Amino acid sequence: MKVEEIERLLAEFYEGNTTESQEEALRDYFRTTEVPEHLQKDKEIFLSLNQGADRDVEVPAGLGDKLSRLIDEKAEEEQRFFRPNKSRRNWRWIGSVAATILVIIGIGYGVENLGKDVCPPTPQDTFSDPEEAYQVLQATLIEVSTNLNQGIAQVKETQMDMKKVNQEVKKEMQR
Repeated sequence: MKVEEIERLLAEFYEGNTTESQEEALRDYFRTTEVPEHLQKDKEIFLSLNQGADRDVEVPAGLGDKLSRLIDEKAEEEQRFFRPNKSRRNWRWIGSVAATILVIIGIGYGVENLGKDVCPPTPQDTFSDPEEAYQVLQATLIEVSTNLNQGIAQVKETQMDMKKVNQEVKKEMQR
């Protein structure tokens, strides 16, 4: 056989497209012929894969029956495992119906109350004596004024500090 033919058969063998006669031709070629160096690795691989092809393998008695029983057991286990749970499905159905009813009730309640005129509550009088209300108002305004004046004084101090810092920065930049 030519090397090109062997390379083509090897490519088909690695793709899984060879017949038994083609594999036998490859086996004979690699056993009997000195192969080129670039096919040495292929020879080792092919011969190691086909090492036991000449010998008949003894199948233990009853192995086929054992395998059939095992396959049947696994199929039954799979059916039990994937069997739908009817009680869980019923609870899901009941829950979805209850949720739908609650949503409908909520929408109905919202639509009913949406049309009503909702006004904010009117303020109630907290003082019955106008003189007492005037004194409390005056005390509150004095406290607000005092706090405001303190805040303004702090802002003025900060402005003075900023002016000083700006003057120093200008002096440093002119040097």
